[in-house]
Amino acid sequence: MARAAARMGTAPRILLMAGGAVSVVLGILVALLWHSSVTEATGAPKLVGFVVFRGAEAALLWGGAWLCVRGWNGGPGPAEG
Repeated sequence: MARAAARMGTAPRILLMAGGAVSVVLGILVALLWHSSVTEATGAPKLVGFVVFRGAEAALLWGGAWLCVRGWNGGPGPAEG
């Protein structure tokens, strides 16, 4: 049995999309601009820094995209007739 999707108001949808956009922008900044400085600042070995920080960057990007899509699709469903 399919579960009915809960209807979401406008404010939560906007907050989800805004949070997703912030997460995507932060992921891009970390991935492109701050990766080497963050790796050097932590003093982690290069392989560990690469795997851990690239994983965190991917999580920021994918998580942000998921939040944006969830906010966009979280509105009222089609009218039942």
